[in-house]
Amino acid sequence: MEAQIKLTPTMLEKAIIDANTSVREFALSQGIDFAAMVSGDRHQLAAFFADGSETVINLYRTNNARGDRRISIKDIKKHFNAGDILSIQLINNQIQIKGVTNA
Repeated sequence: MEAQIKLTPTMLEKAIIDANTSVREFALSQGIDFAAMVSGDRHQLAAFFADGSETVINLYRTNNARGDRRISIKDIKKHFNAGDILSIQLINNQIQIKGVTNA
């Protein structure tokens, strides 16, 4: 199971990323079901970047009428640039975030 996100400048500046289908499927594989979440619900997952540094993935529904599904990754701007595609995978029982392509 792998989630992929192509990063835009807005995603990096605001640290707010829509949870695309691959992110929602990855979250479900980790026991987090966006469909069962209500507005304002939030879950955190411990993760590591490819260089071994620790991070936290937040998976949440926005606290508004629509309850948009979102993901944010702590320190994402230190590791990625706009145009990069990142991958989130479970490797050796650890969630790892690495670049698939670099802009």
